[in-house]
Amino acid sequence: MFRLVLLLWSLCFVPATAAEPVARIAIIIDDLGNNEALGHQAVDLPGALTFSMLPRRPYSSALAQRVHASGREVMLHLPMQASDGRAMGPGGLETHMDRNSFADSVRDSVASVPHLAGVNNHMGSLLTREPRAMRWLMQDLACIGGLYFVDSRTDVRTVARREARLAGLANARRDVFLDHVIEPQAISAQFERLLRLAQLRGSAIGIGHPYPETLALLAERLPTLADQRIELVPVSRLVTTDRSEQQWHACSSPLPTVAKNSKP
Repeated sequence: MFRLVLLLWSLCFVPATAAEPVARIAIIIDDLGNNEALGHQAVDLPGALTFSMLPRRPYSSALAQRVHASGREVMLHLPMQASDGRAMGPGGLETHMDRNSFADSVRDSVASVPHLAGVNNHMGSLLTREPRAMRWLMQDLACIGGLYFVDSRTDVRTVARREARLAGLANARRDVFLDHVIEPQAISAQFERLLRLAQLRGSAIGIGHPYPETLALLAERLPTLADQRIELVPVSRLVTTDRSEQQWHACSSPLPTVAKNSKP
């Protein structure tokens, strides 16, 4: 009898463990590399955020080094031609480029940012609709190796993810833009939308930018995710590879090999 009472007492005082997460989200912070102060403020945020650097910008390399040193993932935010003709800055890919100049530009942009784990498009509402350009891009990234691709979906007619699948690249798509409207209430509403999608589907990917309003919202809300049983994960945890659609292709030109991102 005494032993039974002791057993029941011990069961009542088993330490509580944290509830298992029911959903996962990844958040990419885009457009890094131009503004040093906001870039560092973004990297100061807690949790497994993923940071996407514009190529050939003054602070991209240093910020990438800092992100890597913190054990988090670095992406390349690769500029692509937009429908409205907006300036892309260095490294922009355009529809008129020939195969060699296209591959050279991809190679130079990849080489400009260290510790890359993946790539997503900056702008690209025109270029991501072009099958030939997207085929070239995914072939080049596949030849480099060790990279995933995330379609930012700046146009609903994008074929980028389809071509990534055909090239055998691990891939994903953006589900929510957090700060398309740069107002605190709008950003908060989009953050809630991201969480609801993740709870409904099991996971979701959001994209934000280093705006003061976005950084303030994330600083406030990221520490509360565990209480909602939502886990913030690197983008690499949410990408998929569909080998059934993969088509063989030859590398058109020698491209740099990128080592897989790892903690220091």
